[in-house]
Amino acid sequence: MASPNKKRMMAAACKYAYSRFTLNYYLLYEELSEDFRRSEKQTEFLKHFFGLVSRFLKGEYPVEELDVLRSQVIRETEVISAYVDRFQIFEMMISGMALNFTGQPVPYVDEEQAVNQIMYYIVSAAEPAERNERIRSILTMLPVRLTKAKFFSLLSHALSIYEGTGKESLEALLDSLRTEAFLKVPENMADGHQKLQELLDAMNHGNFKSPTPEEFHALEDCLEQIKDILPDETSDCLAMMELINDFYVVCLTRREILMDQQEEELFHEVMAKVIEGLKQRENAGKDEGGEDAFRDFEGLLIRMEGLQERYYDQWAKYELTDPEQDMGVEKGSDEHRILWKIGRLLSTSSFMSLNPEDEIKETGILLSRRAVEEMCGQLSDELAESWKAMPKRMVRGIMARLLGCIPMFFQHTDELREFIRDSLASCTDSAEKAACVASIAEMMEEEDALV
Repeated sequence: MASPNKKRMMAAACKYAYSRFTLNYYLLYEELSEDFRRSEKQTEFLKHFFGLVSRFLKGEYPVEELDVLRSQVIRETEVISAYVDRFQIFEMMISGMALNFTGQPVPYVDEEQAVNQIMYYIVSAAEPAERNERIRSILTMLPVRLTKAKFFSLLSHALSIYEGTGKESLEALLDSLRTEAFLKVPENMADGHQKLQELLDAMNHGNFKSPTPEEFHALEDCLEQIKDILPDETSDCLAMMELINDFYVVCLTRREILMDQQEEELFHEVMAKVIEGLKQRENAGKDEGGEDAFRDFEGLLIRMEGLQERYYDQWAKYELTDPEQDMGVEKGSDEHRILWKIGRLLSTSSFMSLNPEDEIKETGILLSRRAVEEMCGQLSDELAESWKAMPKRMVRGIMARLLGCIPMFFQHTDELREFIRDSLASCTDSAEKAACVASIAEMMEEEDALV
């Protein structure tokens, strides 16, 4: 039998997820009513999801099917992220060359002034965590000019902090670094993404060493096409996952709690009208239909005002609790598993795994210095091999990405200042240097505007 505390926590989670899902489900309908442009994969996900919601309105709780769909969306997000990562490198490469094709003189860079501005931006951070984040952002944007030997030495030095720690933690970091360096590629990336793959192939075969104006502008055109596709793909994945997570919570908990009948009928009416409106629009054609259902929403949405905020306040009381300690739930029980899933589904990390086996579990094996060096050496060998076929500009971009991901390897600010100064001074490509400094300045100005 469920404990009283557990029931209260489930009720808060269910009502919060229920109200948020219903509103977001309507917002999805609004979006679909205006624009039906979706990737092949997203169209498939939406069709499947609408079917699950229809079954829910008939009294079913399709948790297992939701779990499968959620895994599919996570995999799709990994594919989109892989495309984003690759095109970000190409964008950096193109940006570093663009000033050579404007027909205007390349702006002069006062290196010492640039270093001072960057250092002020870093040290002015209020908290150490914010300062470290700023350092990482700067490192990924610098015109890195490191030999492979120097880079691998920095990598080894940074990872040496894992000596004496559990093996699993270092393995997790190395796995992440392999993803950042494109050593790990999602399977069947091209499935459902023919246009993105065509653009990626064009970029991979582009002339980044000494392009003619025509070749360079062709690369720019590829990048512009990508910018028209990827933001929507990324946004669709996030929106789909948020809907699935809230709906998942409802299906997990609804049978366990008592709920206001009028409120639930209101939620169901909104969902039913969304389905009705989509069917009307589909039957009427792309450019018309569904207007009657659309007009009926206003009164329903007015009745929903304030519900999500009220239920969030109730959920927030439990959000940071430890189920087995604060809820009196035995670890490993069905109650514990449900509460553990709820915590993950309603967390700010929408794509967290719901499989406990995916959590890092330390075995008690502590790493020796030699073991760390061997694991780091294996990664270095893999990087060196993959870089043989890459343009130098891409290798530099990957080095910069990895420097922003590894543990901090600067002992004090003087070392950091010297690294930034050396990066700018060793970059003999004046166009690339000017572009990097301009990008960093723009990033710093944008952050100041947000403060």
